[in-house]
Amino acid sequence: MRVLNNSKIKGLAAEAAEDFKADGWQVVEVGNYSASNVPTTTAYYRPGTDEEAAAKAMAATFGMDSAPRISEIAGMQPGVVVIVTNDYTGAPGTGGGKNEG
Repeated sequence: MRVLNNSKIKGLAAEAAEDFKADGWQVVEVGNYSASNVPTTTAYYRPGTDEEAAAKAMAATFGMDSAPRISEIAGMQPGVVVIVTNDYTGAPGTGGGKNEG
Protein backbone atom coordinates (compact mmCIF):
# COMPACT_ATOMS: atom_id res chain seq x y z
CA MET A 1 0.00 0.00 0.00
CA ARG A 2 0.99 3.59 -0.54
CA VAL A 3 0.20 6.29 2.02
CA LEU A 4 0.11 9.85 0.72
CA ASN A 5 -0.37 13.11 2.63
CA ASN A 6 -2.94 15.57 1.23
CA SER A 7 -2.84 17.95 4.20
CA LYS A 8 -0.61 20.67 5.55
CA ILE A 9 0.18 18.53 8.60
CA LYS A 10 3.85 17.64 8.28
CA GLY A 11 4.53 13.92 8.69
CA LEU A 12 0.87 12.85 8.64
CA ALA A 13 1.42 10.14 5.99
CA ALA A 14 4.35 8.72 7.96
CA GLU A 15 2.27 8.70 11.16
CA ALA A 16 -0.62 6.98 9.36
CA ALA A 17 1.78 4.48 7.78
CA GLU A 18 3.06 3.52 11.23
CA ASP A 19 -0.53 3.03 12.41
CA PHE A 20 -1.26 0.80 9.41
CA LYS A 21 1.93 -1.23 9.88
CA ALA A 22 1.11 -1.75 13.55
CA ASP A 23 -2.22 -3.21 12.41
CA GLY A 24 -0.45 -5.65 10.06
CA TRP A 25 -0.64 -3.79 6.75
CA GLN A 26 2.38 -3.67 4.44
CA VAL A 27 3.37 -0.14 3.45
CA VAL A 28 5.70 0.19 0.45
CA GLU A 29 5.69 3.97 -0.02
CA VAL A 30 5.03 7.10 2.01
CA GLY A 31 4.84 10.50 0.36
CA ASN A 32 2.85 13.59 -0.46
CA TYR A 33 -0.12 14.05 -2.78
CA SER A 34 -0.88 17.44 -4.31
CA ALA A 35 -2.51 16.64 -7.67
CA SER A 36 -5.97 17.47 -6.31
CA ASN A 37 -7.74 18.23 -3.04
CA VAL A 38 -9.14 15.06 -1.47
CA PRO A 39 -12.01 15.98 0.88
CA THR A 40 -11.59 13.13 3.39
CA THR A 41 -9.08 10.38 4.20
CA THR A 42 -9.77 7.60 1.71
CA ALA A 43 -8.43 4.15 0.83
CA TYR A 44 -8.49 3.88 -2.96
CA TYR A 45 -8.59 0.61 -4.90
CA ARG A 46 -8.82 -0.76 -8.43
CA PRO A 47 -12.35 -2.20 -8.81
CA GLY A 48 -12.55 -5.94 -9.41
CA THR A 49 -9.22 -6.65 -7.70
CA ASP A 50 -8.27 -7.88 -4.23
CA GLU A 51 -7.53 -4.25 -3.43
CA GLU A 52 -11.25 -3.55 -3.12
CA ALA A 53 -11.80 -5.90 -0.16
CA ALA A 54 -8.56 -4.72 1.46
CA ALA A 55 -9.48 -1.03 1.10
CA LYS A 56 -12.95 -1.64 2.53
CA ALA A 57 -11.53 -3.60 5.47
CA MET A 58 -9.00 -0.87 6.16
CA ALA A 59 -11.68 1.80 5.91
CA ALA A 60 -13.85 -0.04 8.43
CA THR A 61 -10.95 -0.47 10.85
CA PHE A 62 -9.63 3.08 10.66
CA GLY A 63 -12.88 5.02 10.18
CA MET A 64 -12.13 6.33 6.70
CA ASP A 65 -13.80 6.16 3.31
CA SER A 66 -12.98 3.69 0.55
CA ALA A 67 -13.54 4.32 -3.14
CA PRO A 68 -12.37 3.33 -6.62
CA ARG A 69 -9.16 5.08 -7.62
CA ILE A 70 -9.53 8.65 -8.83
CA SER A 71 -8.04 9.54 -12.21
CA GLU A 72 -4.98 11.25 -10.70
CA ILE A 73 -3.76 7.98 -9.16
CA ALA A 74 -5.18 5.52 -11.69
CA GLY A 75 -1.76 4.81 -13.17
CA MET A 76 0.05 4.05 -9.90
CA GLN A 77 1.44 0.58 -9.25
CA PRO A 78 -1.02 -2.06 -7.97
CA GLY A 79 -2.02 -1.85 -4.33
CA VAL A 80 -4.28 0.16 -2.09
CA VAL A 81 -3.51 3.90 -2.07
CA VAL A 82 -4.48 5.73 1.11
CA ILE A 83 -4.62 9.50 0.84
CA VAL A 84 -4.72 11.02 4.31
CA THR A 85 -6.20 14.43 5.01
CA ASN A 86 -6.44 16.57 8.13
CA ASP A 87 -9.41 14.47 9.31
CA TYR A 88 -7.23 11.39 9.91
CA THR A 89 -7.68 10.46 13.58
CA GLY A 90 -5.13 7.70 14.01
CA ALA A 91 -5.26 4.06 14.92
CA PRO A 92 -8.41 2.63 16.48
CA GLY A 93 -8.60 3.48 20.15
CA THR A 94 -6.14 6.38 19.88
CA GLY A 95 -8.65 9.14 19.22
CA GLY A 96 -7.15 11.38 21.86
CA GLY A 97 -9.19 10.18 24.82
CA LYS A 98 -8.26 7.46 27.27
CA ASN A 99 -9.57 4.00 26.59
CA GLU A 100 -11.69 3.45 29.66
CA GLY A 101 -12.85 -0.07 30.34
